[in-house]
Amino acid sequence: MSTDAKRRYAAAAFVTLLLLSVFWPSPVVSSNRLWFDQRLSVDELSFLGREAPSWDVVFWFFAGLLLLFILHSADSYDFRVVRFQRPPLGRALIALGTGAVLTACVWLLVDRPVLAWAEGVQSEWTESAIRIVNRFGGGVNPGLIVLFFLFAGACYRERRWVGYAVAMGIAGLGAGLSAQIVKHLVGRARPELWLGPAHYAPGSSTSFPSGHTVGAFALAGVLVFASKSRPLRIVAFLLAAAVGLSRIMAFRHWTSDVTASAVLGLVAAYLVTAAVIPLTDGAAERP
Repeated sequence: MSTDAKRRYAAAAFVTLLLLSVFWPSPVVSSNRLWFDQRLSVDELSFLGREAPSWDVVFWFFAGLLLLFILHSADSYDFRVVRFQRPPLGRALIALGTGAVLTACVWLLVDRPVLAWAEGVQSEWTESAIRIVNRFGGGVNPGLIVLFFLFAGACYRERRWVGYAVAMGIAGLGAGLSAQIVKHLVGRARPELWLGPAHYAPGSSTSFPSGHTVGAFALAGVLVFASKSRPLRIVAFLLAAAVGLSRIMAFRHWTSDVTASAVLGLVAAYLVTAAVIPLTDGAAERP
């Protein structure tokens, strides 16, 4: 089997694993309901790695099989990211300033109407969709994405993939840490408290910014700015946008929270990508 074929099989297996992690342990619950009808300690609302770790053994078994396949199919390893280049700080500052103005406009004009719209479209279907999309931005999924690009890139000597992993890890951690600091400094009340978009409750609420959205755009932004594949860029951006929308529709964040979070995540991704990804351009053109 050629290296290109191994790469495609590994990527397809990873996408399957990522989707399984989003829905887990729903396959177990559905199978039990269909064939066995036994009492279980998990249900469709359970989340991988949280409520019942003992039920996650099967998922990690499949993850281990994927890792073994990647390692076994590797001819050699290359984790090298030699050095960092200086990122374009001026452009990042302009983007942050523009994002601040946009966030203020959204706060003044959009927060209340969008919340009213989200309340009006609530249904059993939307609640299920919100729950599923939320999982793309939380739990183990961001880590799975980073680790896949790191190990697959190293095993298949795709330095660009290794660059993606390094950039995602740094951008995600940096943007996430910044978001947590701002959360506790601002203390904005969440929409679910029904106190209004300008109400602040330090110590009891952390609505601004959205950690899920920051992380989603930090990781997706690396692919948006660096990937050679247009479909991959589009899918990454749409998934990040869906995570942000789900946080609004779940009444966990205001639209201005999500707007600021998207800007913060994208700026972090842009800075880190500009510093890391160009160093991998010596490799063959890949997504």
